[in-house]
Amino acid sequence: MATPVGWSQGGSGSVCLAFDQLRDVIESQEELIHQLRNVEEKAAHAKTKVLLAKEEEKLQFALGEVEVLSKQLEKEKLAFEKALSSVKSRALQESSKKDQLITKCNGRREARSPSHACLHGHFPNSPVPVSRAGFHPNFCPRLRIQASPSGPHLRKGLQGPGRPRK
Repeated sequence: MATPVGWSQGGSGSVCLAFDQLRDVIESQEELIHQLRNVEEKAAHAKTKVLLAKEEEKLQFALGEVEVLSKQLEKEKLAFEKALSSVKSRALQESSKKDQLITKCNGRREARSPSHACLHGHFPNSPVPVSRAGFHPNFCPRLRIQASPSGPHLRKGLQGPGRPRK
């Protein structure tokens, strides 16, 4: 080591001794500072590690909840699809049943009344005329003549639109 400026090499030994002791104290303090910094870094690292472990636990819990909710959602989706399919099937059956009943009713009307073709016109698909009052075309309110599939009948005891005879 170099001798500080202003000190002589062969001077008193006490000055050199004090200088050596001072240098040793400085080196030991620098070593302590270095060790203290390492301890601080390790403490901060340990604190961060604890926080990370807590957050990781929260994350694992949230992932578990997401998995449970995903399974529940999938079950509900399957139940909804099954119910929707059932409703669609039932609607199709009801529609088919309705069509069968309409066909059956139309067949019975045509079988009972050959004059029924006159009401519909000469074409079977032509619409049935509806009066302005909204009555069915087989009903005549002025004369109180009610037409039925078996033929027209005059109701006795009625005079005009619904008044009994005296």
